[in-house]
Amino acid sequence: MAKDPRQTNSKAEEQAPESPLSSPLDSMLGYRLRRASMAMMGDVIDSLRAIDLSVGEASLLILVGHNPGCRQSDVGRALAIKRANLTPLIGRLKGRRLISDAPIDGRSLSLTLTEEGEALQKEAMKRVRASNRKFQKRLTMEEKALLAALEALS
Repeated sequence: MAKDPRQTNSKAEEQAPESPLSSPLDSMLGYRLRRASMAMMGDVIDSLRAIDLSVGEASLLILVGHNPGCRQSDVGRALAIKRANLTPLIGRLKGRRLISDAPIDGRSLSLTLTEEGEALQKEAMKRVRASNRKFQKRLTMEEKALLAALEALS
């Protein structure tokens, strides 16, 4: 039987080929930051998928875990999530019994993690930190200094 020409056994052939195109975008800081962000977020997404959390859910659990009793509106502002998107996110976490809410005043709600939420928040934080370390290990000292400089831009 003849070998299918589309199939290969070479490891070099299995790797995605490099683009033959040159791009002026490659020298632009914003473009490079976006590409790095996409790679890092992809890793975090994969890691959190194993514990059935989205990045938004994990972010909310982490923030509430570090600020028990915080106002729902403050969480939305801190995570830059609009109220229309925050309400269903909180609803999903409440439905999974990971967070609870309580009225503070007429319209405000405070958020607190349940015991299950605390356990999952710790696991999510462990996974996010591990992903972050994986990428930080790849940076030189000069690149780490660049990170400090980028913080000043934000």
